[in-house]
Amino acid sequence: MSILRTCFTLVLALFLVTATTSADSDAADMRVLTVPPDAQRSLSLDGFIGVALFKDETVTLPDVLKRPFLFSPIARHDINLGFVQTSAWMRFALALPPQAEGSQNLLLSLMPNFTDELEVYVGVQKEGMTADDFNHYEMGDHSPRSQVHFNTSANILPLELDPGETTIIYIRARNQDASLNVSAELLSTSDYEYRSIVQNIVRGMWFGGMCILLVIQFFFFYFDRKKFYLFIALDILAVISTYFGSLGLARLLFFDAGGLGNDYLTSSSSWFGLTFGAISIAAILELSQRYPRINFLFRCAAIVGIIGVVCVFIGVNRYFTLVAGPVILLLTTAAMIIAILDFVRRRNGQNGLNLSAFTALWVGLIITNSQRYGVLPLPSWFAGSYALASIVHFTLLTGSLSVRLRNAEAATREADRRALQMATVSEQKAKNLVRERTLELEKAKLLAETALDAELKAQEQQVRFMEVISHQYRTPLGVIKTNLESVRLTLPNSDVANRERLDRASAGVKRLIEVLEVNLTRSRLQGPSYKPTFSKTKVTSLIDAALSIARDLNPSAKITITVDNDSEDTFVLADRDMLRLALVNLLENAVKFSAPTGKSTVELNAACHDEKIFLRVTDQGIGLKDGNMDELVKIGARGENVGYIEGTGVGLSLVARTVETHNGKFMLSNRAEGGTEATIVLPVFNKFD
Repeated sequence: MSILRTCFTLVLALFLVTATTSADSDAADMRVLTVPPDAQRSLSLDGFIGVALFKDETVTLPDVLKRPFLFSPIARHDINLGFVQTSAWMRFALALPPQAEGSQNLLLSLMPNFTDELEVYVGVQKEGMTADDFNHYEMGDHSPRSQVHFNTSANILPLELDPGETTIIYIRARNQDASLNVSAELLSTSDYEYRSIVQNIVRGMWFGGMCILLVIQFFFFYFDRKKFYLFIALDILAVISTYFGSLGLARLLFFDAGGLGNDYLTSSSSWFGLTFGAISIAAILELSQRYPRINFLFRCAAIVGIIGVVCVFIGVNRYFTLVAGPVILLLTTAAMIIAILDFVRRRNGQNGLNLSAFTALWVGLIITNSQRYGVLPLPSWFAGSYALASIVHFTLLTGSLSVRLRNAEAATREADRRALQMATVSEQKAKNLVRERTLELEKAKLLAETALDAELKAQEQQVRFMEVISHQYRTPLGVIKTNLESVRLTLPNSDVANRERLDRASAGVKRLIEVLEVNLTRSRLQGPSYKPTFSKTKVTSLIDAALSIARDLNPSAKITITVDNDSEDTFVLADRDMLRLALVNLLENAVKFSAPTGKSTVELNAACHDEKIFLRVTDQGIGLKDGNMDELVKIGARGENVGYIEGTGVGLSLVARTVETHNGKFMLSNRAEGGTEATIVLPVFNKFD
């Protein structure tokens, strides 16, 4: 910051030396502009204005009147010093010829409207003039707005010239944090009215056009939820706010008491424009995916914009703003180059509009910055070139976005059309496939129904066969049993050996009859037409019946029973034959799969908990191999570790089916100490059920 101040001081000193040298050679001569009587057009002040620059901001009109030699004539009617804190004084004289019939009214226009301190002193020339001979007018945006001004939103001061008199005008201009540019013009009333109408129309069209472009971005965002539409809208709003302040509208509406409000609005809006402009351009050109390094540059520029806003409010904008020009020019140049490359690669409407938009912005920035920074001696009205460039830029950019949106919609419609076409084809294929599969299913259904009928018939024949076998064998076995009893009665009590033989024969006959009955019951339960008959059944009697059959079928087995006290008088609602057979099957399995281990003890435990009876059959056999226990209850399923042990895989499925019929639950699990535990859980019968 100290380096920048030193540079400004050197430039100012050089300018002052040049001005002083010129003044010494020209003495205190001042050219006087003669105003034609009844002038109906603007008068040029080119060559009639003298300028003096003072580093000391406390220099007043009396100080200036004492040193008229400091004023040097300029060729034009404006000065352009860039970002300095120098106080610039301008001086010129106007004279109305004595032959004029009456006074002449003119308007003094001082541009631009955002000059911080702008004072005008007007007095009629006479010998030994002092500061008291001048009328003082404050017109800068740091001063309260005065009703004396011809136009309350612009720096327009009415002048009245009398015949034969010379009016001397001093103008003091100074900016704290903005570029110092002052342009003085003399306008006739009629010419000013015409110019005001044209300017107001142009400004209204500009503000209206920018507002329309702002609203369009929100419409685009509604249909295409891309964030850069919002960033463009904020960029447009920043530009609108900048010119709202620089054209004097903000001072007219909000800051008529003067102060720093207009400076804060104008300068911070410019920095915000840099931030949102960098973000929106990076998003539109897709720099993050295509050019990551350039995208990093744009992100840094956005941060610079935020820092610039802070600098505005702490009063050092004039130092930091020197960074803005190169950064903005670098960003705009990079965007224009990328737009050129895109247009060369693919010549379409979107890339062409992007190229035109960034080119217009680049040209406008070059002209505006050249005037603002004092690089080129351009008139003040050149600073408005950015306003024209900005609306052209945003219009072309909006057109590019509309083309992009239209292309996206066209691509979406084409994708929808292709998707619909593919869906139609897929639907037709699906219909054909469904038709084929339907025919196959109908054939499979017919085949399954045929097989099912055959199976049902086979099961029915099996049941009939078992019934016939049971009937045919029961009669002769009954005769045999009766004859054995008769023979036993004829033997003397001392013939113990023959009596034991007869007892064993009777037991064998009884066991054979039990086998026939069990197999007949199994056949019936597996049949398709069996319907259970439920009745109140005592659990202990059910266990006794099952135990008797199991022992008859497995005389060598050791089966123990444990019944807790609560289960002694417990009843269940059950089909006695079905449930008895289920217990018999579990006991048979326990005995059969215990044989390979040499531990033939099987336990049947009955316990009652929570209105449920638990019937557990445990053994110390080979157990179950780890896996899905539910698979073992399917018809025909057998464990992987049964080896050579005979079986059909029907017993457990019959047990599961029986328990399900009784609204119970069947569980299989391995015991920690070895063997298997099979549990049947049944609801206890309640007399109130």
